[in-house]
Amino acid sequence: MANVKNGAFREIIIDRCLHTRRGYSTQEIFDKCNDALEQRGEAPLSALNTIRNDIAAIENRWHVVVEKIRVGREIRYRYEDSTFSIFKTPLTEDEIVQLSQSLSLLRRFEGMPGFEWVEEMLARIQTTVSTKMEPTVGFGDNKMLKGISMFTPLFKSITTKKPIKITYMSYKSDNILEDVIHPYYLKEYNQRWFLIAYNETYKSLSNFALDRIRSIAPVKTRFIPNTTIDFAHYFDNVVGVTVPTDGEVQTVVLWVNAEQLPYILSKPIHSTQEVVEKREDGSAVISIRVIPNYELIQLLLSYGGRVVVQSPESLREEILRRIKESLQKYE
Repeated sequence: MANVKNGAFREIIIDRCLHTRRGYSTQEIFDKCNDALEQRGEAPLSALNTIRNDIAAIENRWHVVVEKIRVGREIRYRYEDSTFSIFKTPLTEDEIVQLSQSLSLLRRFEGMPGFEWVEEMLARIQTTVSTKMEPTVGFGDNKMLKGISMFTPLFKSITTKKPIKITYMSYKSDNILEDVIHPYYLKEYNQRWFLIAYNETYKSLSNFALDRIRSIAPVKTRFIPNTTIDFAHYFDNVVGVTVPTDGEVQTVVLWVNAEQLPYILSKPIHSTQEVVEKREDGSAVISIRVIPNYELIQLLLSYGGRVVVQSPESLREEILRRIKESLQKYE
């Protein structure tokens, strides 16, 4: 049976060996593959037959002749066509389409500090492929966003598990605050980036908007790892990035008028959104299961009179209070 683990990586090593005029024996190729696997921190191969099967697979897949040459008592392998390499084979039309889609996703990182390698990679790939690949997907990233320069050092702190001291400006005052934090996660919401970290001052998680952070500095203290939170699902029960520590998931019932309904149906407020009732005038009653938070309130206020909270009563009263405050400022 073929050894498929690390198969693509072994092909790179084997292709280099077969591409030379010298040729390499199965033992030499075996040793080179194991050296490369060891550098990657992966388990070595245990059988020469793996190399023989890999060479046969290359011949069958790429329809290329691998010839055997005798050097003394040794049998070496090399491509019959010295100009051939599996990495020089032209891309098929389907592969070009798939590559174009991948490049569109990579372009999301263009211009972000620390991701200059993306621009270099795009240029190198486009010079390799003869077909000009036009962008087909556009993202709403704001590359000029204030605070985006903090992204790379925070990203490095997370991946290297290094605590840091940050100074930042609170939303509630103009005072510059200082905290030692242990960064865990970066999340984007509404074209803004937020850092979720363990805060030594409050002994709990805190959210920091990157545009509020003024400076970052390393600290000589032991990193407190995240051992309890699965960030893949941490935000499942909220809209946005704020997860209230004392909050409970509630059923939020909303009336949506006929004008707004098609937009909310095509872009749900939350993944739990359901239509409870459709009415003759084109409006509807919908429900979501979430923990009410700041971002949800801001979103509901943005709809104006097109969306009205029916329950829970506490959320309805909070929305009403904010509307009254706004009206008083206009009077």
